[in-house]
Amino acid sequence: MSFETELLAHLGGADDAWDIQATVRRCFFFDFDGAPTRLWDGVGLLTTTTGIGDPLDMGGRVLAANEWLGTRDGLGLNAMTAPEIRDDRDGVAPDYVFGIPKMDRDTFDALKADQTKVKGRPLVIYDVIIPEGEGLLPQQPIRFNARLTMRGADFREMARPGDGGEIIMTYAASVTCRSGEAGRSRYPGGTYTDTSQRDRARLLGVESDSGCVFVAKNSQRTFRVG
Repeated sequence: MSFETELLAHLGGADDAWDIQATVRRCFFFDFDGAPTRLWDGVGLLTTTTGIGDPLDMGGRVLAANEWLGTRDGLGLNAMTAPEIRDDRDGVAPDYVFGIPKMDRDTFDALKADQTKVKGRPLVIYDVIIPEGEGLLPQQPIRFNARLTMRGADFREMARPGDGGEIIMTYAASVTCRSGEAGRSRYPGGTYTDTSQRDRARLLGVESDSGCVFVAKNSQRTFRVG
């Protein structure tokens, strides 16, 4: 069953939004260099029918599935912070920070030692439908949501006094991501035309800059030096 088929099955007989007895959760594929990690916003181990790396036969049937580790505990508390992804067609490409605000020291040290595996790697987000009152299916269908690029990792150690006067340490780690729209609004820094150079000068508060006024005149010309 595909994601769309299952979605229509839950929406087909619904006359009101309150009649829909299903929840859409997100799955996060952190494609760290040499250490891909799959997490999902739920409890337990989720097995999906599609995802990066799944081999398919000619008929499109999934031969192997991916497993995603749930970030919520039995009380519903989430061990990971994950922001909502906005529609960046308005020209704004914000930073998205995904993190684990509390972890033990050994995990913190291990992640910090491997932080070079983060920069420039993709983070792919999927949607999965979880019917209310039902357990996880052996092969849960998912749908692509968004693709981001991880820019780097941040690690924090925080100390606070305990009730007995002892020092309690808290360890946190996060990755900062941006979408494919990032950087498109930046002024071109490598276009050496008179107009571009004057515009760049105005952005820096300089009234005029004639440094590239000669560029067009020297097009297709050869200069000998020495």
